[in-house]
Amino acid sequence: MSKKEKKNRKTEREIARSKKYSMLLPAAVVIFGAGIVIALVFFFPRSEPWSLPAIPRNPRPATLSPELFTGKVATVYRIAREVPELQERMPCYCGCYVNPGRQNNLDCYTDRHSVG
Repeated sequence: MSKKEKKNRKTEREIARSKKYSMLLPAAVVIFGAGIVIALVFFFPRSEPWSLPAIPRNPRPATLSPELFTGKVATVYRIAREVPELQERMPCYCGCYVNPGRQNNLDCYTDRHSVG
C-alpha cells in the first residue's frame, strides 16, 4: 500500500468518525433536554407553595417601630404599621414560610426579618 492510499484511507476514517459524532450531537442535545424537563417536573412540582399564602391573623401581630430604621426601610415599616391589612393580604416570597408561625407578609415586619 502506498503512502497516498494510506493517507486516503486515514482521511476516510476521519470523515466517517466526524459523521458519526455529528449524528450523536443532536441525540445528546435531545437526551439532555429531556433530562432537564424531567428534573423540572420532579424537583419543582406544581403543588409546591412558592409563597406564603395570605392568611389573616386575629389579633394581628404587632410590627416593629419605624423609628428603629432609616430611609426606605423605615417607610416600609411605617406602612406595615399604618395599613396592616394590606401586608396581611399580600403573599410573602422571601422563603420564611418554612418557619413555623408565619401566616402572611405582615409576619415579616414583627422582627428585623424584612430588613434584608
